[in-house]
Amino acid sequence: MGKPKILILDYSLDQFETPLIESAIPDGIEILSIHVRIGEDIPEGILRQSFTHVIHSGSSLSINEEAPFTQRVIRLIRAAVGREIWQMGICYGHQLLNKVLVGDHAIRAVPRGFEVGWKRVWFLDAARRLFDVKGDELLWQHHFDEVVEIPMWSELLATNGHTHIQAFVNFDLKLLGTQFHPEFDEAKGNAFFRKDQSLLEEHGFNLDEILAEKPTMDSRKTFFEYFLSQN
Repeated sequence: MGKPKILILDYSLDQFETPLIESAIPDGIEILSIHVRIGEDIPEGILRQSFTHVIHSGSSLSINEEAPFTQRVIRLIRAAVGREIWQMGICYGHQLLNKVLVGDHAIRAVPRGFEVGWKRVWFLDAARRLFDVKGDELLWQHHFDEVVEIPMWSELLATNGHTHIQAFVNFDLKLLGTQFHPEFDEAKGNAFFRKDQSLLEEHGFNLDEILAEKPTMDSRKTFFEYFLSQN
């Protein structure tokens, strides 16, 4: 396998996802990041630039509402599948992949409401083999929407009682999706929670209780290294 060349599509409104994801990727790898605000921010034919991997970021936007860029991203996701380029979706990006490749019925608002904090995720046997993780880990969560159906021949990798589909992989379509955010380490994750304190309290969460927990694995190394090892 040659050296990866990564396209990051950053759907966050204030571009905070790009530096988080870039800092989780090993040095020396070529990266192009596009902050997606409107469809025209994604040049037509961009996948002809020999990208080996595409990462779809998280966002404060809801997957249940069409954005100005949605139609162009739909075309890009389908084109990447046609070109057999590996794609990783994180939270909003994970939901977006399934909305495009399964249908609108694959995503919804979470019936249990806001999932936020360092929350426990249970990894199934397939994930333990792929990632060498133990049965359960505490990982960074911040979402109101979820995926309820993944593409045919996908493997469910992780779950919990709040959001059933926490991660999946599909080797035929070359997809890796995570509902949790592997790009956050403890310091960056807690900094975001402090910044988001008013929203947390509005939904009945206590910041100090959230900060008392901590991640139990190096999710940045585990998931990004695995993703970039795929070709």
